[in-house]
Amino acid sequence: MLTKNLLLSSLIIFLVNSTIAGELNTTLPSGYLKKEPAEKEIWYSGLVTKAIIFYGQSCANGESKGCFNLGLIYDTGEPAVQDKAKAISSYKKACEADSSLACNNLGILYGDGDGVERDYSLAIKYFDMSCKMHEEVGCKNREIAEGLEKIHKR
Repeated sequence: MLTKNLLLSSLIIFLVNSTIAGELNTTLPSGYLKKEPAEKEIWYSGLVTKAIIFYGQSCANGESKGCFNLGLIYDTGEPAVQDKAKAISSYKKACEADSSLACNNLGILYGDGDGVERDYSLAIKYFDMSCKMHEEVGCKNREIAEGLEKIHKR
């Protein structure tokens, strides 16, 4: 029964992912830019537990998008599932597998000190990785973090 439910939820999530196009762009209070997939809106309608299972399995199989989406749920999902340590772990796996948005989100967490100690050097490192993957928000965030690092070193 679990396999049948997992298969059904995977199909639902796949269909949602394939039918919703676009991205949500946000400017955070810190000034950093964040880009998220539009299907994130669906995660808040009761499919969160199933999405965690599905994306967790995908991430365990080395799929960068699965790791990114799992990190996004743990980073910005419903308060009951938020876990910054799990978000960082998932984002790191995705970033290492060439997910530019995961690298960008890691940079934001380190730049803001959200769930970790603030570290502009690491933030710049992850923004730079995102930028090198041709992610525009990563390039802009690197500039912001470099400016903030200079201010805080004074």
